Amino acid sequence: MDRTPTVADGSRWGGRRRFARVGRVVPVAFLQIVGTLVASRFATSAGGDGSNGGPPWARHAFGGAVDPVAVGPLAIALLVAGVVVLPWRWRWPRAVLVVTLATTIGYALVVSPRGPFVAALTMAIANAWLRGHRRWVAGAAGLAIAVLPTADVQLGRSAVLDLSAVLLCIAWVTVTIAVSELVRVRLERVAERRRQRVEADRRRATDERVRIARELHDSVAHSMSLINLQAGVALHLGADLPEQTRAPLASIRDSSRDALVELRTILGVLRSVDGANEGAADGMGSERAPTAGLDRVADLVERARAAGVDVTLTLEGDSDGVHGVTDRNAFRIVQESVTNVMKHAPGHRAAVTISIGPDVVDLRVEDHPVEPQSVGTPSTEPLASTGNGIIGMRERANAVDGTLSAGPTTDGGWRVAARLPVVGTEPEDTR
Repeated sequence: MDRTPTVADGSRWGGRRRFARVGRVVPVAFLQIVGTLVASRFATSAGGDGSNGGPPWARHAFGGAVDPVAVGPLAIALLVAGVVVLPWRWRWPRAVLVVTLATTIGYALVVSPRGPFVAALTMAIANAWLRGHRRWVAGAAGLAIAVLPTADVQLGRSAVLDLSAVLLCIAWVTVTIAVSELVRVRLERVAERRRQRVEADRRRATDERVRIARELHDSVAHSMSLINLQAGVALHLGADLPEQTRAPLASIRDSSRDALVELRTILGVLRSVDGANEGAADGMGSERAPTAGLDRVADLVERARAAGVDVTLTLEGDSDGVHGVTDRNAFRIVQESVTNVMKHAPGHRAAVTISIGPDVVDLRVEDHPVEPQSVGTPSTEPLASTGNGIIGMRERANAVDGTLSAGPTTDGGWRVAARLPVVGTEPEDTR
C-alpha cells in the first residue's frame, strides 16, 4: 500500500503570500484608475473652457487646447504604472515608494489632479512605514505635500493657490502615517503574543520530554540493565554450558548492551532543552553514543544471524552520503522489518537490500518461507498491515516526504519497501 506524497503546507502558505502581494493591489488599482477617470469626467463636464490648460506634453493629438482636467494617454499610463509596481512592494519597498511617488507627481504635472489618484502612493507609503523606512516616507511625504497641491499654480492652470487642497494633502499624509503606525503596533503585539505562545508550547514540550525520559529510565532502562546483567552472569557461571546455549546468551548480553547505549542517547535527547547539547543530561553526548544509521545495518544483520535468522544483506552505494533524519529513519525501518521477521516468521529466509542513489535511498526487506507455500496461502502468523510497527515505519517515511509499502507476498512471506529522499531531509527531525 504505497502512500501518495502529500502536498507540503508551504505551498498553501505560498498561495496566501501571492494573494497578499497581488490580490490586495486589485482594489487599489480599481480605486486609482477607475475612480480617477470618473472624477476627471465629472470635473471636465463642470469645468471651464480650458483655453490655457495643461503643459504642452499633456495635450491630445486631436488639435487645439484641452480642458486641464481631461485625462490623456500619458496620464492614463502614469496611473497604471503606479499600480503595476505595487506587487513588488515587499521585496523592494523603497524602490516601489520612489516609483509611485514619481508617477503620482507626474500625473499631477500632466493633468490637474482630481479624484483618488494617490491610492497607489498611499499603499507604498504604508508599506514602507511598516518596514521601518521612516526617513524615506518622511521625504516622500514632504515632496508630495510640496508638489501635489501647488502643481496647478506652478503650471499656470490656476492663478491662486487652493488652501483647502494643501490642507487636504497634509491630512491625507498624516492619516496614512498614523494608521500605518497603529497597524505596525498591532502587528508587533500579535507577533509578541504568538512568540509567547510558541515559547509556552516549547516549555510544555520540554517538560513532557523530561517526564517521558524519566519514565523510560525508571522502567525500560532498569529492565534492560537487569537483562544484560543476568545474561552476563549466566555466561560467567555457565562455562560448561553447550555452545548452542552460550551463543544465545551472548547475543542477549550484546543486544541488551547496545540497546542500553541507544536508550541513554534517546534519554539525553529527550532531556535536552534546546538540542545543542543532546544527551548532556545523562553525561553521554551524541559523540559518545551516536544515533544509529545505515552504517550500522551490517551489525544489525549480524545480530539477527546470531539469533538464528537466515538473513542476507545487499548494499549498493555509499552510506556516507546519507545524513541526518533520512539516515536514522532508514536504519529504523530496516531494524523494525528485521525484528518483525524474527518475531513473526523465525523460520523464514530474509533478504535486506539497500540501494543508495544520488537523490533517494531505496530499502527492501523481504522474507520467504524456506519451503514455498501454495500461491495465495498466508503465512502461519500473519503480520497486520496496520500494526504499530508498520504505522511507525510509515510515519518515519512520511517525516522525510518518502513512501513506504508493506504487505504479504504470494508465497507466504512479507515485503517492506521504502523510498526516502536524500536531499532536504533535516527540517523535520523527529526526536
